[in-house]
Amino acid sequence: METIAPFDIEALKRDWIEGIAGDVFSEEVSRCASKIKAGGERVQLGGVLICEQDPVAFAAAFFAAVSLSVPVVLANPRWGRFEWATFQSLVNPALTFGKSFFEPQEGQHDPLPRGSILIPTGGTTGGVKLAIHSWSSLHVAARSVADFLGGGPVNSCCCLPLFHVSGLMQLIRSFVSDGCIRFDDTKMEGYCLSLVPTQLQRLLQDEMSCRKLATARAIFVGGAAMPTAVSEQARALRLPIIPVYGMTETAAMVAAVPSDDFIGSPSAGAVPVGGARFQIAPDGRLRIHSPALFVGYQGQAAIDPVEGYLTDDEARIDEDGKLHVLGRADRLIISGGEKIDPREVEDAIREVAGLQEVIAIGYPDAEWGEKLVVFYVDRPGSRRISEWQDSLWEQLANYKFPKQLISVPKLPVDERGKLDWSMIHTAVEDNLNESR
Repeated sequence: METIAPFDIEALKRDWIEGIAGDVFSEEVSRCASKIKAGGERVQLGGVLICEQDPVAFAAAFFAAVSLSVPVVLANPRWGRFEWATFQSLVNPALTFGKSFFEPQEGQHDPLPRGSILIPTGGTTGGVKLAIHSWSSLHVAARSVADFLGGGPVNSCCCLPLFHVSGLMQLIRSFVSDGCIRFDDTKMEGYCLSLVPTQLQRLLQDEMSCRKLATARAIFVGGAAMPTAVSEQARALRLPIIPVYGMTETAAMVAAVPSDDFIGSPSAGAVPVGGARFQIAPDGRLRIHSPALFVGYQGQAAIDPVEGYLTDDEARIDEDGKLHVLGRADRLIISGGEKIDPREVEDAIREVAGLQEVIAIGYPDAEWGEKLVVFYVDRPGSRRISEWQDSLWEQLANYKFPKQLISVPKLPVDERGKLDWSMIHTAVEDNLNESR
């Protein structure tokens, strides 16, 4: 695996992380590097596991490992034993920064490629996959975003966990562009933020937050499509929203809708970022070619860089060459042999119930194969479920009516807007128990 030459730890001495002096941070990186070196060949082969909740401690361990070209494996400190069991079947890091359920095993797994960076991404019903990147692919992706913004330092306001690619890339963009980063949202003026639509929707409900958002340099919104009401409000406020498309496999964004285009048109398409190229497969799915593309998943065959990466997202390319992502092809639910588009169900509930936060999923079921389960968040002024269920029956065919309608204080998604299956399993079982 090719990597850019290891960067000089001295470059970390500038004051670029809000709240910590550059020389203090550089000393912490040096301490982490000494710990890695002391691990010898086992660490060089098995790599280091970074499972730090504190972002500064995470950053120090990450840059120490990358500077030494030691394999890096990222993990979520909040994983349960199911996720850790899957993780341990894939890798065997020799050294851990932070706390985890993981214990190194003797004589297990092949050595990891020198300089590899393994970033977790979830399966469709939970579990863990590890996308293999390198400093080269992450560096290219970071520079691409800086170029998209017109060059110059990228200052990031990062409130996302760094083990997710959406948080990690904010850290790397700031570092490689000579920008700065803060790990809170107390100040947004001149900073770039990365949000999922649910986060943006909640911020838009607060007048003070709206004023702060208006001062940002750029607000990247990705992970899912924005509800119409949210995009209309953001457009009316002329916020610097940049809808983006990307994933762990592409080191975050590979396409973006420029802010002026977003404000000017609800149907604006996305332009490629960083030399990305797009093709539409015969089945409607999007194929991506990008210099920031991962090389494959740990434990699976490498992808063919000539063929690119075939996603599970349906998309189209308009006459101007701009990308329109339509949604997940694998969101289709098959229940009792009937096909259900969850987007149709979500739209119907938003219309009849006056709700914005709605998500429909297919939940494994012995009788139906998958059963349609809908989670929704009540809001003051919205209709009670007894008032809108009958209307929903009129909108949907009987097989499209949810088997469970579950009111939750927040949708069961993680910080990136991806389904949190631990929350889903708990909510479904609790709801069934209450109904018995």
